Amino acid sequence: MSRIETRESVVFFVYQQDFRVEDIADQINMFVENNPGVEEDIEYFKSTVIGILEMREKLDEIISSYLKNWTLARIPKLDKAILETAIYEITYNDDIPTSVAINEAVKLAKKFGTDDSSSYINGVLSSYEKSL
Repeated sequence: MSRIETRESVVFFVYQQDFRVEDIADQINMFVENNPGVEEDIEYFKSTVIGILEMREKLDEIISSYLKNWTLARIPKLDKAILETAIYEITYNDDIPTSVAINEAVKLAKKFGTDDSSSYINGVLSSYEKSL
């Protein structure tokens, strides 16, 4: 599994958090069991998922501060998961260039989001990048 595919798995895992109640460790184990390709990049997957969940409140604050005429509650949950993943990578993962995190988030938004997802995700992430 490539890093791009693992990042997609991270987004899906983060997305499902709004609907799950099981213990995080159990959820990770179930997810990996049902998506065995994740094991090829398990350290990135686990560290990113756990990092996002631990920092979710801060990540959501950052995202909210760059939304124009929107609130976090109004954006689709999958778009929120894409933004949380990208903001986490930009802020806390020095191994991933900012441009890569933005580019991959926009690709995921085009693939899975609404017609407007990729443009506003790009706008939020670009604005965040400029503030750094």
